[in-house]
Amino acid sequence: MGAHREAYEEMAERHLREWKEDTRVRRRFWVRTALLCWACAMPGFLLGAWAFRVNDPELGAILLKAGTILVPIALLVVIGRAIHVAQDRGWL
Repeated sequence: MGAHREAYEEMAERHLREWKEDTRVRRRFWVRTALLCWACAMPGFLLGAWAFRVNDPELGAILLKAGTILVPIALLVVIGRAIHVAQDRGWL
């Protein structure tokens, strides 16, 4: 009976270690995804900010439209990739 109990305790410890490691990897993945969202959206934010600094209204409109198009596209690409990777790893 003692051998079964020791084996069960060893399995429980191994399960807890694996769960902690998986949680750490999952947290790092989602933090990196959030940072990547910010980094990929930043050029669009900068284009939008620059649109209000230029003196030419046509150039400002072009920059603002480019920024408003670039940000959602970048976010969709990053989040779509993250969802695909998370599904492959069995997190979703």
